[in-house]
Amino acid sequence: MKKLISALAVASIVLLLTACNNSSGAQKKMTAGDLLDKSQEAMEESLKAVRAHIVYDDYAVTVYDGDVENPEKAGGKFDMKIDAFLDPMKVRQKSIISPRGVRSWKQDLYQVGDRTFAKPEAEKEWEELPSGSIEETFGTLVAESHPMLDLSKFKEFEDEFILEPIEYGYALKLSLDRNDYKRIKELFPDIGPSQDGFNIVDKIELVITFNKSTSYVTSFKWSSDMRNYSDGNSYRSRQKLNATYSYFNDIDDFNVPKEVNDLIAQ
Repeated sequence: MKKLISALAVASIVLLLTACNNSSGAQKKMTAGDLLDKSQEAMEESLKAVRAHIVYDDYAVTVYDGDVENPEKAGGKFDMKIDAFLDPMKVRQKSIISPRGVRSWKQDLYQVGDRTFAKPEAEKEWEELPSGSIEETFGTLVAESHPMLDLSKFKEFEDEFILEPIEYGYALKLSLDRNDYKRIKELFPDIGPSQDGFNIVDKIELVITFNKSTSYVTSFKWSSDMRNYSDGNSYRSRQKLNATYSYFNDIDDFNVPKEVNDLIAQ
């Protein structure tokens, strides 16, 4: 009898360990492509509202004819706080815009449907911006992260992502080199130097994090450093973006300013 009980106990332990191993194996089998698809589907089906905070630093420097003592610097930093209802689209955004060499200024922006309205915070007159103004003003990296990250852009690299478990979810990490430059440039045209020439990619790294229970994207980080040489001139472009997403389906409603509603009604 004791031998029977002992055998049953051993069998139970073996079955338990097998179940644990199978469960662990099933988790390990999820690929980056699976996670991208699962997250995109979850956000399309159930994400109705989100709060986003996007900080984007775009830095460019040009050295003409080797004159390193007199580089020409350009670019700017953008700090955007966004509340967004996604269907129908209604977005409120407050931005601090800091062009290099120029005093910072604040901008209020609203999106209603496919129309966008903005004004400097200190002014009274609202202006309707043309279609595509988010991309034109802030760049393609911001446009694809605003108000929520467009994961379809990254399916191109699903086999190169590294999938890692993190606290409360997962992270997808990607590091690219010069061989990948053309591929990523097609997705985000304004990354790197805009001039044609010999390109050197010092760094292109990005990380996307996901909440385990909802599969929603919780953050997106991008860091790149690239150089270009053409006709005796050198060009350098460094870009950093940090986007965080929170308060999923849990933001307070807000009113669109009367002046904006009047423009919509015209």
